[in-house]
Amino acid sequence: MNQARLDEAREGVLDQMEAGNKQVKIGFAIFAVLELALLLACAFLVEWGDSTQVMLLVIFILSYLMLANGFFILAGHVTRSTGRILAVLEAQRDERR
Repeated sequence: MNQARLDEAREGVLDQMEAGNKQVKIGFAIFAVLELALLLACAFLVEWGDSTQVMLLVIFILSYLMLANGFFILAGHVTRSTGRILAVLEAQRDERR
């Protein structure tokens, strides 16, 4: 594969990554609004005088926060790994020149 075709392939991959990143940001914003609506609905439906319902709401929120934190950690790991791969590809391209 000659250098020009390799550069075109790299540009195509980077363009796809940018488009995917934009879609992730839009999806994140949409789901953040939906999750806020869910949390508000739960808060309005809880009978605050009933300690069992309050306890279940607190457990729900804490469990959900742990799950969300795991997804953020996973996203950071994938981003860092992708950055390392791109750095290696860039270094290889610089060596060939």
